[in-house]
Amino acid sequence: MESEYILNNYVLEKLVAKSELNNFRCASDDLTDFLKNDALKQQEQNLNITQLITCDKEIIGYYSLLTDSIELKNIRDTDSKNIIKEKLPKNKKLPAIKIGRFAISEKYSSQGIGSQILKNLIFNLIKISEKIGFRYIIVDAYAKAYYFYVKKNNFVNLKKDDKKLEKIDKIIETDPEYTFFLYMDISKIKS
Repeated sequence: MESEYILNNYVLEKLVAKSELNNFRCASDDLTDFLKNDALKQQEQNLNITQLITCDKEIIGYYSLLTDSIELKNIRDTDSKNIIKEKLPKNKKLPAIKIGRFAISEKYSSQGIGSQILKNLIFNLIKISEKIGFRYIIVDAYAKAYYFYVKKNNFVNLKKDDKKLEKIDKIIETDPEYTFFLYMDISKIKS
């Protein structure tokens, strides 16, 4: 299938016990294993919700969402941080939606599909934020996905990781599944 066709025709299907997952494989063994062995168990415990991204009954990818929080001290934008402190002086943790897992099939990776699906997901989360209070979308991104989230999709790393990120290419090479906490302030998009 062509990427344009997929982007115009994909649908989201909630993971269920009868979902056929055998043919799905992504570049990360951990992300493949999560979908096949852990996602449904966690979903049944109300720990996350996993949506399969399908097109013509083929799994193109998936994502899992859950609630979480981000500590106010980790927000880089001091203006935003000060406004929040002023309005919520005792709040040290802020509500967030976490992208627990996000993967695209090896067959369709590096074609722009992941970025477009992530943009659509962010758009939908912004709409949800109008009914449920949260301001941040967070992700623990593998080092090998750092550029995908930060350069292509405008997530921000924590200030404490700045020094480590000076060696990101080396980290990707030696420990590609090392994780970085990244976030996006959706109020910056909504305005």
